Amino acid sequence: MKNYDAYIFDFDYTLADATDPVVDSFTYALEEMNLKKATRQDIINTIGIPIGESYTILTGDDSEEGIDLFKKYQKEKSDEITVPNTVFIGGARKVLETLKNRGKKIGIVSSRWGQRINDVFENLGCRELIDFIIGTEHVENYKPNPEGLFKMIEMMKCESPIYIGDSYIDAKAAQNANIDFVGVTTGTTSRKNLESYPHVAVLDNLEELLEI
Repeated sequence: MKNYDAYIFDFDYTLADATDPVVDSFTYALEEMNLKKATRQDIINTIGIPIGESYTILTGDDSEEGIDLFKKYQKEKSDEITVPNTVFIGGARKVLETLKNRGKKIGIVSSRWGQRINDVFENLGCRELIDFIIGTEHVENYKPNPEGLFKMIEMMKCESPIYIGDSYIDAKAAQNANIDFVGVTTGTTSRKNLESYPHVAVLDNLEELLEI
C-alpha cells in the first residue's frame, strides 16, 4: 500500500452534513420563482452536483436566466442558514485531526462554494485542519473534470495524493486525474456504483480510512 502524503476530500456527505440547509435553501429558491416544489429526496439526490445543474435536474429548465435567478435566491437563503446548521459526519473531525498529527497535507475539492466551506470550518472551530480549499469559484470546469484536483495537487506540492469522496462524480474525477480513490457510502451513491470505478477501498465509515 502506498504511503500517501496528501489526503484530498470531497465535502458534502464525505466530511459534513448540510442536508437541512441545502433542502431549505433550494425550496426557498423554487418558491421565490413560483416553481413546483421539489421533494426533499429529489433535492438530496442533487447534493454534490453544481447548483446550476441541480436546478436543471429539478425543473427541466436549462436557461441561463433561470439558472442565474435560482442561484441568486438559493445563495440568499444559504447565506443565512448554512454555516450554523452544517455538522461533521460521524468521526470526520477525528479523521482530520489524526491525519494532521501524522504530518499529512489535507485539502478539499468540492462542487460547493469554497468560501462557504471555509466559513463552516471556522464556525466549527477547526479551520487549521485544512490546508487548502478549492470550490466552484476556483475552477472553470466542475467535477468530474479533474481541474480542481490538478490545482489542489499543484498547490500541495505532493507526490502521492489520494481523493476521498461519497459520489460517483468523485470517483470519476479521481479516475480522470489518474489518482487513487477511496469511496465512502455516507452519501447517495451506492456501494455497488462506487465499486464500479477504480478504487483503493469503499468504506462504510470514514474512520476506516485511518486503517488504510
